[in-house]
Amino acid sequence: MLVFLCRSSWLTIVGVLLTGIISGLSSAALVALINSTLSNTLDAKLLPWLFGGLSIAVLTSGFLSHYLLNRLSAKIVCDLRIQISRLILAAPYPYLQKLGKSALLANLTEDISAIANASQLLPIVCINFAVVAGSMAYLSWLSWQLALVLGGVIVFGVLSFSLFSELPKKNVLKAREEYDELSRGFRALTEGIRELKLHRQRSDAFMAHSLAVSAEAYRRHSFRGDVAYLLVNQWAQLLYYLVIGVILYIFPVWQAIDQEVIGGYALVFLFMMSPLSILTTSLPIFSRAKVSLQKVGQLGEQLKEQAVQTNVPDKREVCTNFFGLSLHGVTHSFHREKENRNFTLGPIDLDFKPGELVFLVGGNGSGKTTLAMLLIGLYMPEQGGIRWNGDVVNEGNRDDYLQNFSVIFSDFYLFDELYGIDNENNYALIDDYLQRLHLHHKVKVENGRFSSLDLSQGQRKRLALLVAYLEDRPFYVFDEWAADQDPEFKHLFYTELLPALKARGKTVLAISHDDRYFYLADRCIKLEEGQIVAMEMPVAAGKQSIQIS
Repeated sequence: MLVFLCRSSWLTIVGVLLTGIISGLSSAALVALINSTLSNTLDAKLLPWLFGGLSIAVLTSGFLSHYLLNRLSAKIVCDLRIQISRLILAAPYPYLQKLGKSALLANLTEDISAIANASQLLPIVCINFAVVAGSMAYLSWLSWQLALVLGGVIVFGVLSFSLFSELPKKNVLKAREEYDELSRGFRALTEGIRELKLHRQRSDAFMAHSLAVSAEAYRRHSFRGDVAYLLVNQWAQLLYYLVIGVILYIFPVWQAIDQEVIGGYALVFLFMMSPLSILTTSLPIFSRAKVSLQKVGQLGEQLKEQAVQTNVPDKREVCTNFFGLSLHGVTHSFHREKENRNFTLGPIDLDFKPGELVFLVGGNGSGKTTLAMLLIGLYMPEQGGIRWNGDVVNEGNRDDYLQNFSVIFSDFYLFDELYGIDNENNYALIDDYLQRLHLHHKVKVENGRFSSLDLSQGQRKRLALLVAYLEDRPFYVFDEWAADQDPEFKHLFYTELLPALKARGKTVLAISHDDRYFYLADRCIKLEEGQIVAMEMPVAAGKQSIQIS
């Protein structure tokens, strides 16, 4: 943990350690002063001044130590979260799917919080370590014979404590692994609450075989780790009392020693017990932080490798001179868990041109969404290639390629703010769109933020459509956008909104099952089992349906 913090700012850590040591030594000196006062070995006139000076030194240095490290740890945790978030944004989408949302959230929340807790505990550890060291120095001054006995017991205690403290680490690591499973269970609970409420047997089975199992495993491993550390701490406490017993009852029998020295030893050692207990009880926190550091470090390295492969491109504006997009022999394969088989899309050969409205149709599992993900660049073709305006899309320009699409996914996410959109110069346009989408009585845009997202799914999709309009990209993809709309807005979407985009020179790909509106398309592409089985032109203007076979 200390090495991790030193990498960020070694100068601050030096300041933390120095102020912590000063605070600890001042505390030990304060105890020695109190003991000397009780034994009347110092000038009474100096005692108030010494007491006041040491008290101020303890408080001031302790405050500085906590202040410096709290400021550093807060900055490090903030930078770490931002760094991981940027790496997530830079990593390829399929790799993020493989990692899973739960694992990513666990790293951003649980792991970084554990690191923050440990870093904030470091000044306390430094101060108490210095207290112990200063107290030992004072005890050595009182009696070097007793100091040797005490030192021997402490060395034995440290060695045995280090040996025993390795035992809980296995459970701490297992508990962290189970936290990923528990996070997945919580995500399933919150996102699938409707399905669980509608099916009692499913709900009971989910609780019994998934969430409860993960929660119990996490509790078991965490509890075992805590109990193991508790036993280690009890062993340390036993050694403390053993030392006091030796000082009070055994050492005086073995060797004659002044009772004032024994009293001073007992007083100082009782004072040392609290710092020693703090040092031993802090081990579980540092152990969890070590595991979390390993987890975050592994994730960071994995994401860096992926980010290097994607080659961060130069930031350029969205291409406004779109004149062609083509797919040549594009294929993509993946394993379908439910069906326990491999699915292959393609090879696909398609061309798109500006101002074209294309419908993509097919049954569930035919590969429509996979084709759309390949088209917009979130998936990478295993074979074949994609050309944008005649240029081959590769790893070096993929991020630029992605910036040409506005997409509303079937499981879309709606941000509460218009990030990356110049809303100040588009207020009139925003008001017009809100009126046309019948959302003006529900939502307003204030300072670039939506006044409310407490809307129905259909209304949220209309608001997502507003965002897509404001993005003003050359290529639009809608994945079953009309599925949650009432007949009025479904008709408006197909007969007015899509043709309006087409009239502006936008290329639109609409994944749809609404065959009554297929006549509006320039082309209808049908997929079955990952293959294009039909590509039809509309029959005639005004025709209300088209049959693709």
